[in-house]
Amino acid sequence: MDIREASDLLTKILEEKKKEQKDLKAQYTVTETETREITMDNFEFSLFRTLFDTSASVSVIADQKPGKTVTNQLNEENLKQAVEDAIAASASGVAEPYYDIAPGLTPEEFSFGPLEPDVDKLLERGAELAKEIKENYPRIMMRTMILKYVRSHGIYRSTNGSEDEVTSGYYAFTVTFAGHEGDKTTGMSGSYVAMKDLDTPFIELGNVRTALEYAQKSLDPMTIEGKFEGPVIFTPDCFAQVLYYGLGVLIDDSVIQDRTSLWKDKMGEKVAADLLTVGLRPWDERIVGHEVHTEDGFRSEDYDAIKDGVLKSFAVNLYTANKCKTECAKNSGFDLIIEPGNTALEDMIAGVKKGLIVGSVSCGLPSANTELAGVAKNAFYVEDGKIVNAVMETMISFKISDLLQNITEISKETVCDGGMVVPYVKAEHVLISGK
Repeated sequence: MDIREASDLLTKILEEKKKEQKDLKAQYTVTETETREITMDNFEFSLFRTLFDTSASVSVIADQKPGKTVTNQLNEENLKQAVEDAIAASASGVAEPYYDIAPGLTPEEFSFGPLEPDVDKLLERGAELAKEIKENYPRIMMRTMILKYVRSHGIYRSTNGSEDEVTSGYYAFTVTFAGHEGDKTTGMSGSYVAMKDLDTPFIELGNVRTALEYAQKSLDPMTIEGKFEGPVIFTPDCFAQVLYYGLGVLIDDSVIQDRTSLWKDKMGEKVAADLLTVGLRPWDERIVGHEVHTEDGFRSEDYDAIKDGVLKSFAVNLYTANKCKTECAKNSGFDLIIEPGNTALEDMIAGVKKGLIVGSVSCGLPSANTELAGVAKNAFYVEDGKIVNAVMETMISFKISDLLQNITEISKETVCDGGMVVPYVKAEHVLISGK
């Protein structure tokens, strides 16, 4: 059956269940996805396939307890079983009055991105990138490139009367590579970009060009002796990684519920440098394939978690908001938009007396006090305003809550990969440890 028939059937099944269990609430989504996937290995196209997937997810609140299940078989027997399984899953939970779903949304239809693929153009852009790497980056060994076109069609409904129908399409590519020359090889690097069209050469998108240049420059790394405290310029990818980890222990559901967050009582107060505004904005035109409703069924809206250094919102769901008497987040995603600054990247580097540029951090999750320590990857030593060399065996450590207050510059330049728009960020007082 198609997804509308499956959605209608779930509506009927749940209406019957509500006759038996008056307080039953449910949300359910039925989705079909088509993926065109093209693979290139060692500069040669090696695979072209089309994948089809269907799924139905059912979330219920029964007797004030939540339950959820997912099935990829859209037939009457499996959909009935999915509802039974979700209700059965709720039975093992603990009843709390804080579980709820949003009031009914006015039914709406949404359409995003290209709904029919231009496969020839996608192949052309992929081949163009491979040629660019082969001809202009001689110290790069490209491992794999995966080109995709993804089209999805989904229907979301709730027992409160909500209904969203979303049809969307997008292109994406992933390229993995390493610096390579003779017997010297760097670790693997890569780039991922999602896009709404194929108007721009792939080399110009996301961090592709920079990542290739960094990989080439990392073939002869140096080691740093001893420890010192200095500035670090975080690349957009690295700062997004650090921020994701940090917000997880500062404003996410679990830390607000158990009150372990350092920011639990900081709403409306300054928690970061004035330069920093952190937006979570699914409706930004640069974001590809975003949500239209939250996990609780509210209409998704853009919001700022931090505005000019001031904490404006926790990233919590309806359950946490009800339990902790706060406002729930206006969306459920991590569509990250950080406002750019006024400093050119080259000027930011020129102002570093002794420090690092860091492309990623190999680390575990930060502790409750936001302390993070890890190995600086795709990193470069900067001295007297000049990039000296790539570094190896170098650790960085800091508290994320302090780092956000120690931001001194944010670049004019940003990187957009379809899921985020983030500039380079310079922060002081990072502990840098060499051999």
